[in-house]
Amino acid sequence: MIVRVAVGSANPCKIEAVRKAFEDVYNRIDCGEDCGEDAPSNDKVHVQIVITSHNVSSGVADQPFGDAETRAGAKNRAQSAYDAACAEAAIQNDTTNKPDFAVGLEGGLEKDMNPDTQKGELYCMAWTAILGGNGSICTAAKAPGRRTR
Repeated sequence: MIVRVAVGSANPCKIEAVRKAFEDVYNRIDCGEDCGEDAPSNDKVHVQIVITSHNVSSGVADQPFGDAETRAGAKNRAQSAYDAACAEAAIQNDTTNKPDFAVGLEGGLEKDMNPDTQKGELYCMAWTAILGGNGSICTAAKAPGRRTR
């Protein structure tokens, strides 16, 4: 099985992060937390993840500020990566190369109150948007984080 993923970035670190995430999701053994050595080998399905990278614009400021702008940047990158991958498939006259998913990643800043000092502080955060292969459904999630002082 092949899963094609268009990534809205030319950054090798982001591309590799997307590859690892999709491999982790698609190549899990569907038999619980610990299958043990006696688990049937047919419980494992190999999925080949094919990544294409697309250096696309986020459509937001170079340094997004706040959740709304950062989330919009991730969604824009996912949509633009999907559109670019579909255009490449059309040029090749090969609809089998259309992406199953498109991913946009965007980092931004947010200001939050430090409860110890009662002063506003800046924090880095990131959003990831994943667009389904039909090009119309997008899920966005903010990276969980832990603020340390």
